[in-house]
Amino acid sequence: MNTTRMVLACLMLTIPFAGSARGEDASPKSTRTFLNKHRIDLNVSLLSEINATSEVTFAGTTTRGDANGVVGGVAYTYYASRDFGLGVSVGVMDADATTSVTGTGTSVEAASVVPLLFGVKYQPALFTVGEALRPYASISAGPYFGTASNVRSGLTTSTESLTETAIGARFAIGVDFLLGRFVALGVGGGYHLVSDFDNRIGSEKNYSSPEFALSLGFIFGG
Repeated sequence: MNTTRMVLACLMLTIPFAGSARGEDASPKSTRTFLNKHRIDLNVSLLSEINATSEVTFAGTTTRGDANGVVGGVAYTYYASRDFGLGVSVGVMDADATTSVTGTGTSVEAASVVPLLFGVKYQPALFTVGEALRPYASISAGPYFGTASNVRSGLTTSTESLTETAIGARFAIGVDFLLGRFVALGVGGGYHLVSDFDNRIGSEKNYSSPEFALSLGFIFGG
């Protein structure tokens, strides 16, 4: 319910900007094409689940914090043609941190999964609605870097670390709300299809998951 309300609020906020963007149709430098332009997007996921728990037992105390799903990231796109953009993105899919205190010592575990993806974004100017609303579809692929570490301290201190790479792809569709010529608010959904890690990274071996995110884009150049 909270996610639905957030999305509806963001859509309502874009209505005044959409109206002002329509008024720029007569300009010779219209926003209807992104040809030769550069774009940087800041992405925040609406499907991330953030938990913080603390458990006290006879063996000791365990404190855990984790964020599951696509937490956020940054993306760069260069529009090499009127409708197609080439891009690269990096983000964080999962982050875990667990601290356990027992009679024999303390254990601190941390894990994260970071995708580095290269892909294509198809954003046809033909389907632009009033210069302000512009749908898109994208596909990207690349490595998903998983990192996990465990530090145990007591009578002795030991450190274990693990780094693995899985291969995956992201498929997404969405729409941009052009807030003038230089700023765009995006709403999109997609899916990450990822191969298994050989070992457990954080709480999982496989990080295939849906994604629903907001993005704030800055357009320049051209």
